[in-house]
Amino acid sequence: MKTSLLLAPVHLALLALFVTLYWRNRSMKRRQDTLVDQLHGQRYWRVNLASPAFFRKWLRLMPFEAKGVLIDEGDHLRITGFWLKGARHFDSRIARSQCGVEWLGNRTLRAGNLHWAQLTTPKGPVLFCADTGMNALPSREALADIFRSAFPATPLDVQQTRDFALEKSARSLAVMTLFFGLLLFALLDTFVVSHFELMDAQIMAILTHPVTWMGAVAALAACGMGVYRFLLAGQVPARESMVLALMLGWTLLGAALPAAKRIDQFLATAPTQNHTYRIIQVAHLAPKDKVLGLPALRFPRARDYWQQFPVGSEYAIPLLRGPLGLWQLDHSVFDKPLVAFYEKQP
Repeated sequence: MKTSLLLAPVHLALLALFVTLYWRNRSMKRRQDTLVDQLHGQRYWRVNLASPAFFRKWLRLMPFEAKGVLIDEGDHLRITGFWLKGARHFDSRIARSQCGVEWLGNRTLRAGNLHWAQLTTPKGPVLFCADTGMNALPSREALADIFRSAFPATPLDVQQTRDFALEKSARSLAVMTLFFGLLLFALLDTFVVSHFELMDAQIMAILTHPVTWMGAVAALAACGMGVYRFLLAGQVPARESMVLALMLGWTLLGAALPAAKRIDQFLATAPTQNHTYRIIQVAHLAPKDKVLGLPALRFPRARDYWQQFPVGSEYAIPLLRGPLGLWQLDHSVFDKPLVAFYEKQP
């Protein structure tokens, strides 16, 4: 109840932000519609617009600051629309011979998952993108259509007319290879290769420890930002760079525990040792020695085996511990009596 009350202001703030963004976009769309209603028989394209100064900002609610229409008037181009701030109307007519256009694409997060272009005019540059919502694929396709129709003299390369091919970039290919390698390592080492198991009680203690959370957040942020910038430097689009960075970051976190187990096994100075446990319930064991920090153990999948031992009796559990302090159950020793027991069962 207390947690819900504490989170209520956050939820209200997010709701207010969502309503504000929706209302702003809706209002701008209506103004844009009034302009389009006057363009019967003309070639035009709905566009979002931004000044270079606005586009360089990080702290902004929307990736554009105006909605308008780009109109083909033969030897001239006309841009008309409304600025978001103050709903001020603008209308500019530019001779084609006096303007230049450059494809910018979806290079950074500031692009808002949209593909942008820059139109250079005598009054200064202005950035525009096709008004297709916040989806990168139709944004790229619609912007390419604008270039083909309004700027036919400007050639488009393959990256501007096709989806980005991750396998054709050395950097994205390296990140994907590392991602699948780490994923394969984590799965195989946990479920196939290693006969050492980290017990559930210790896993929960690790995962719920504040230091683990702080370290995970810091590692995810550092890895994500580093990989993101690495991919951007290799001309990988912002959307693909962000997705790959997040995928690799989460996979690194998933592989951290199997890697820690391997390191602890390698650095351990003593072999597997038996530790005395007391059976307190069927398939539920507690360490006899409370000083060593041994984890409590549960074996719910082998209740038939544990039912033969009376509550209060003692049982030796083979555990390996290295300098990292991980208690790992050695199944190469632990499983032998269980296998023998079940082999005798009819």
